Amino acid sequence: GQCTPCREGSSWTAQILKRIEYGRGTEEDLNTLMEMTQQMVGTTICVLSDSVAAPVQSSIEKFREDYLSLIRRDEKVGAA
Repeated sequence: GQCTPCREGSSWTAQILKRIEYGRGTEEDLNTLMEMTQQMVGTTICVLSDSVAAPVQSSIEKFREDYLSLIRRDEKVGAA
């Protein structure tokens, strides 16, 4: 990507979501995702960055408890 917020933000967003998916996520990752995606919106030449940020923000806002269940379950599995 031409614009840094999109290039870096979309890459880091994908990495953090994969970390959560693969059982290595933390609650702080959710805060990081929200902060990072807020910085991506409206800061690029096109709307690609916005289109990456919007569903991530929405899913965390609407399904935060689901994310936390996944993170906490994986923490328990990893601690066993």
